[in-house]
Amino acid sequence: MPTTDANGLPRLPGRMVLRTDPDRAIDALLADLFIHANNCVRAFGDFHLAVSATPASEPALMRLMYDPPYREFPWKRTRLWMVDELDLPAEHPDLRGPRLAETLVALSGLPESQFHPIEYADTVEAYRRLLGEHLGWREKGHDRLDFVFLTVEPDGELSGVGESPVPRVVIPPEFIRSARFVAVFAPGPDVNSAVAGLAARARDGTLGLAPVGGELAWYVAVDPLKGEE
Repeated sequence: MPTTDANGLPRLPGRMVLRTDPDRAIDALLADLFIHANNCVRAFGDFHLAVSATPASEPALMRLMYDPPYREFPWKRTRLWMVDELDLPAEHPDLRGPRLAETLVALSGLPESQFHPIEYADTVEAYRRLLGEHLGWREKGHDRLDFVFLTVEPDGELSGVGESPVPRVVIPPEFIRSARFVAVFAPGPDVNSAVAGLAARARDGTLGLAPVGGELAWYVAVDPLKGEE
């Protein structure tokens, strides 16, 4: 099998959505998120969304607040989960959960009881039990996250999946592997080299991202005709 696609970019498992700048990549990601959310609400009555609230994800999450096409996002039927949280003391300014609460939760109309931050004292097992409690109401086989939103970090690692220089509490990996849809946003001027590194890890089996029975899509903000300087 070829190791590059028609644009000369390294092949990654799943679907590649190429756009020429981050805004257009976000447009494509949010369009898929919006359709998926509404489909899940129709099918199951609710929508389970898990996000890695990194700085790279914030432009996309904030667009859900002010872009007219997403004003009808089904927030009242959404449960919002965190993929990871930095292992920092309560009240630390870099914590991601409080930032999500102050922005996405406060501005979207999502009921506070439907936001599930990873608290400072939480462990992986505690979060696993909480996920199981809320997903367990669904029919067997549908008791999984509906949409997981990850980002490619400046160091080329996957948020919530790859290695991190800062200790974190991370969602149990089986909940990512079993998700219906995993979306990875890859912005930045060095995205070509990041994609190349991730593709190499996919080939040698160390990527750590292989959804079972779900869709994996990469939203890559790069002009394949120009490449990197």
